Amino acid sequence: MKIIFVRHGEPDYRELEERFYTGFGMDLAPLSEKGRQQAQELCQNPLFQSADLLVASAVTRALETASYLACATGLPLKVEPLLHEWQVYESGRKNFETARTLFLENNGKLLPDSPIQYETAEDMRVRFIESLAKYRDYQKIVVVTHRMLMRQFVPNETIDFCQVIECEIEI
Repeated sequence: MKIIFVRHGEPDYRELEERFYTGFGMDLAPLSEKGRQQAQELCQNPLFQSADLLVASAVTRALETASYLACATGLPLKVEPLLHEWQVYESGRKNFETARTLFLENNGKLLPDSPIQYETAEDMRVRFIESLAKYRDYQKIVVVTHRMLMRQFVPNETIDFCQVIECEIEI
């Protein structure tokens, strides 16, 4: 299946940080004004004209990005809660950064003596494939999701906000 990956636009965490939200609470953050502009500009990409369906993570920043695409393209929008960002099982920014460093150092594996528990690369791949299995009859779908999940399928070290990457994935 052809997948057109789209990373969500730039989020704005300020209000949630001011209220001390953590963990999945941070996933409620909307796009920043710059993120909304990125999402609107994204809609001009001609690659979307050949897509059959738009599937988005249920996380606010991805869903808001997808809403711009759905309005501009007329593609039907499906929301998939399992297309969320990579999970770190301890809260706090410091733990997240430590987990990300360990994840990258260990090529996505979780070592038995890891001081922080996190989702492995293989777990993310399986979660993605399982969540998209119901769409296998489609030829080409747009998936609005998150950088760490996208990195399990595309080799890009850096994936910018609203970056578009097309690839073929066996679902």
